[in-house]
Amino acid sequence: MAWARFSMRCSNNRGATEFMGDTKLISPALLQRHLHKAGFPATRDELLAHAREECDRVIAALRELPDRRYSRPAEVSRAFAELASGYLGDMSYPARRDDLAAHAGRQDAPWPVVEALRRIPDRRYDRPEAVADAVAAEEE
Repeated sequence: MAWARFSMRCSNNRGATEFMGDTKLISPALLQRHLHKAGFPATRDELLAHAREECDRVIAALRELPDRRYSRPAEVSRAFAELASGYLGDMSYPARRDDLAAHAGRQDAPWPVVEALRRIPDRRYDRPEAVADAVAAEEE
């Protein structure tokens, strides 16, 4: 039952589900894509929690992107990274991950942007381009 809920939540992605009779099956590629950063070993409940978070995060991030044609995943990641760095225009550097996320939150950045900044490695960033590179690498 829980797997079916995951399947329905992520069925907006092209090829996310396959149909066999009345049962929805999850594509192994979709599982790998959403669980590649899950901490293993993991219980079923831990995997479910990670997958739900991952799927919601992906959908929310895609909704924030400019409405245009993207030719590959790296281009999508770069566009989202540029969007995120736009909320850091008046940030003073060097800055750490938590400071960047807090600043973006004060700038009324949407949830996916703040969440992306919370996920980058916790280190000092000396310039906006370094932050954009870290966000793009994390989103790929």
